[in-house]
This record gives sequence, C-alpha cells and structure tokens, in this order.
Amino acid sequence: MRLDGITVLITTMLGLGGCAALACAPVTIVVADKEERPTLVSQPRGLRTDELGRVKEERRDSIGHEYWVRDADGHWVRVSEAQWQAAEPGRPLEVCR
Repeated sequence: MRLDGITVLITTMLGLGGCAALACAPVTIVVADKEERPTLVSQPRGLRTDELGRVKEERRDSIGHEYWVRDADGHWVRVSEAQWQAAEPGRPLEVCR
C-alpha cells in the first residue's frame, strides 16, 4: 500500500493537533485560597506467583499529595508543590491552564 504526500501531511497535522490541548497556556491568577489534598497512590513493587501459579502484581499503597489553588472566579487549578508554597491569598500567581 502506497501513501501519498497529502495523506501523510493530513495525518501528521491531525496527530499534532491533538497535542495542542495538552500544551501549557500560562495565565496569571489572583489566589483566593489554596488547598493540599491527600491522595492514595498505588505503586508497583514487582511480580509474584500465587498458590495456583498465576502471576500477580505486588503493589504498595501510600499517601500522596496534590496541591491546588483557587482563583477569584472560584476555579481550582492544580499546581506544583513549589508554586503552592509560594502562593499567598490576594497575590498573583502564574499557572498553566
């Protein structure tokens, strides 16, 4: 099967267009509130076999953290720990949306 240039070009454009939604759009917000939320993180530790010889994945659960700030409009935005620590209510903060 032979692909012509236009098919390759269209496929590439559609594929790259899907990544545009994942790109960071920096926005400066005024912090109204900030919150640290605990989350359950399940980490793989390896493989083992059970009593019937089936392969099972060993996992370990631990508590992780998510950091969020709220803007003046009430929208919550997830930020890094460093951004969260620097955030102060009433002060501007640059975030990705």
